Amino acid sequence: MEVKIEKLVYGGKGIGRLENKTCFVPFVLPEEIVEVDIKKEKKSFLECQLKQVIKKSPDRIEPACKYFTYCGGCDYQHIPYEKQLQIKKDILSETLSRIGKLQEVQIEKVIPSENPFFYRNKAQVKIKGEKVGFYKKESKEIVNIDYCYLLKEDINQSIKGLKEILPLLTFQPLEVHFYSSNQDDMLVKFIYPGRIKRFPLGIKHLKGFLSKNIKGIGIYRRKRDGTDEKVFTVGNTYGFEKIGEITFRVSIDSFFQVNRFQVKNLINEVVEEFKEGFYKNVLDLYCGVGTLTIPVAQYVERITGVELNPYAVYDANHNRKINSIKNAKFLKMESREGIKLIDKESFDAVILDPPRTGLSKIIVEKITASSIKKVVYVSCNPSTLARDINLFKEGGFELRKVKMIDMFPQTYHIETIAVLEK
Repeated sequence: MEVKIEKLVYGGKGIGRLENKTCFVPFVLPEEIVEVDIKKEKKSFLECQLKQVIKKSPDRIEPACKYFTYCGGCDYQHIPYEKQLQIKKDILSETLSRIGKLQEVQIEKVIPSENPFFYRNKAQVKIKGEKVGFYKKESKEIVNIDYCYLLKEDINQSIKGLKEILPLLTFQPLEVHFYSSNQDDMLVKFIYPGRIKRFPLGIKHLKGFLSKNIKGIGIYRRKRDGTDEKVFTVGNTYGFEKIGEITFRVSIDSFFQVNRFQVKNLINEVVEEFKEGFYKNVLDLYCGVGTLTIPVAQYVERITGVELNPYAVYDANHNRKINSIKNAKFLKMESREGIKLIDKESFDAVILDPPRTGLSKIIVEKITASSIKKVVYVSCNPSTLARDINLFKEGGFELRKVKMIDMFPQTYHIETIAVLEK
């Protein structure tokens, strides 16, 4: 069956019409005519599989990776990088208009990644039998890979070494997670289906097979609820990132921005909103290891970071000390608890960097009813961002700036910085 693709939408797929229904097709471009098979038929739409491109877009290019369309990691390798940015910008603008009920949204700035490949400092490698790699798109089937064009080079080398050490392990792990900082400090997590008492290889062996820069490893078990419980660690459980003049310690169970080329740009754009010195007391919800809190602290009188992850809070407090920041404090609490600090302190600005689900209505209402005059919202999901902006508008805020920062080249993911003021 032939379909003409009208446009690309959030999620990485193109849309067209087939049998009077909207159909979704992956790995296509606008104006292409493609042949498809129907995978799933729903009441109002069809999920389709691309069979072949009958009429190609002049923008279509040959993907760099031989696993593209099989591995679930990438969506846009058939699209030149400049065109990827334009597509994401259009999707962001349309989403803010449609869901956020905003008229003529202007994306003030689009910040590309210095390199659209080799940017990821983290990988979660899946293992089953002889297969070592990543899941197929919309599947739990593992694609066996030798190389990933999104990963930092030393992680690619470590994946090759992982295949060599698997026969030496007494028990096969479910997953192995790699994190490599911009100082090339590497941390590795081995995740097992059950608790194991000992690990047959030491740091010396792992340095020989995986990376000479390994600082430490963690052994974990996957619990029934899908979370991972630490069993024991060997070596150091942290590495360091250096962003400009600031040093961040990042522990094996903490989180740091995945695109090593874009962290400095994200920090600079957020810091820019506080350089004028109008804001004295700032709240940073979902602060992680203090990635935004510590740089912003240099331009305000006081700043409080709130984070649920205890390891990240421990890192944040360590980062406060090693960077000689005296006007910041970090508290371990859930965001719904953290927002109650508004009742105790007179904040005049807030930084938000929530998960993909966005903010709860309670948090938005608490902010809009407070003395806070400025919101700097970092989002990885334009749909929930648009929904939350609409709630802020109802509470008396206006959207002043929207910037798109491309944290995830070759994928459909869109990172946004939105600035709202009362």
